[in-house]
Amino acid sequence: MRDNRLMSLLLAVAFLLTGCGKTNNISDNSTEDLSVDQTSEISRIVIDESVTESAIPSKKLFEFEPHLYVPSLSEDIPADYWESFYNLCDALRAGNTVFECSSKEAYEWATNWATLNELFPAACLRVTGESNDGTVPFENGTGRIYYQMPVDEFVARESEFEMLVTDIINSTVEYDDTDFEKCVKLYDYIESNYTYESYTYESEDGSHYYTLMNRRGLCAQLAGVYSYLLLQAGVEAMNVGCFDPSISHSWTYIVLDGKGYHADPTWGLKQYTGVGLNLYYFMMTDERRADSGCPVDDLNAQLLPEYWESRSHIDFSATDDSLSFPIQSYLVELDEENKILYYNDSEGSKSLNYR
Repeated sequence: MRDNRLMSLLLAVAFLLTGCGKTNNISDNSTEDLSVDQTSEISRIVIDESVTESAIPSKKLFEFEPHLYVPSLSEDIPADYWESFYNLCDALRAGNTVFECSSKEAYEWATNWATLNELFPAACLRVTGESNDGTVPFENGTGRIYYQMPVDEFVARESEFEMLVTDIINSTVEYDDTDFEKCVKLYDYIESNYTYESYTYESEDGSHYYTLMNRRGLCAQLAGVYSYLLLQAGVEAMNVGCFDPSISHSWTYIVLDGKGYHADPTWGLKQYTGVGLNLYYFMMTDERRADSGCPVDDLNAQLLPEYWESRSHIDFSATDDSLSFPIQSYLVELDEENKILYYNDSEGSKSLNYR
């Protein structure tokens, strides 16, 4: 584009110097007849254009992250488990049938459907750690991958999934957003685009992959998808839930600056609230979560090897109320420059300062 503009400028200068209506062929040494001042002016214009174009910063984009990590679970999930799982993810992306693994226990955690569902959804129910051909699943530091579909089809499926996830993240949040801003924007994305809908328990139904591809699911899938997208955006989050005779429900537990919060992507759906993002179920404390009918005394988490909080060293508490919102609070504007979230509630317009 810049070369065309320069040629046009040279033609215009030559046209002015030779007179209107006089034909002149521009040769490689056509600038020899120009004065020093005229040549310098052309050079200055071209240089200025170059500086202007290069001065425009390119937008930094998120890339798909196959190695997701949840720091809060480190005490219950050893480092070698995570490393073995990452080896599995790399093998799956390449369509390999074996991967390096530290132990049988690490193999069982890495290939468990719940681990795959939470951290590598495209492989959930399409890969298993159970032998279907008589071979030993794990031995001598090597784990086998048992695909439940043709390998080439799986690799294509995974690639398509990665592109979808990357597109969602980059079209929803900015790379330099604060973690709180990422939480708000991705929460709004889920609430605006997904619906609560039961499934028929066929093949992939019930997996986070299914929910991401079809934008519908139950509470466990909606919470899992929100958690997964947050992890992809660099925010620590995980799918948790309660099981009580009166209620069985799942939501997302988020960690910001070392503090825990409960966010419920199901009860905040615009499918129920109508127009506007309801913030009441966003960044809840333990007290509010319990008051809404969900006991938090012994939460479950899909990623935990022992599943229940009481059987782990994990603390899923949420006591900070600085990011909580009153009932019937609806987002008005997110002022990212001044770090102020404006919202309306039953008492009128309000604001919350965040960092």
